[in-house]
Amino acid sequence: MIKLTIEGKPLSVNQTYQKTAYAYYMTKKGKDYKDSAIEQAISQYKKDPLIEDLEVTLTYYFWSKRKLDHLNMNKWLLDALNEIIWVDDSQIKISHHYTEYDKERPRIELIVKKITSVST
Repeated sequence: MIKLTIEGKPLSVNQTYQKTAYAYYMTKKGKDYKDSAIEQAISQYKKDPLIEDLEVTLTYYFWSKRKLDHLNMNKWLLDALNEIIWVDDSQIKISHHYTEYDKERPRIELIVKKITSVST
């Protein structure tokens, strides 16, 4: 089992990417947060990326109790952890997502577990 904590206010996909008439691009705020998340993950996990099927639990600790959609925040983070925690986020076969509140310390906590089989 691997436990990671990504400190800082979780950003949604809408805050991370902007759309022009021709393409999507990552905002400076999004790039800075993604770079920070990558650095934090590398500092906490110093092994080779996992190759097995995985179960991931993500707990989002938001700074505000206003309506925030944690499902709008996971794709960019899971992609950012490719080649760091796992080879590719397509290895995630089971995922659990939770929302909590912590005004003083917003963050995302991840628990990653290897799974041997996925029942269908």
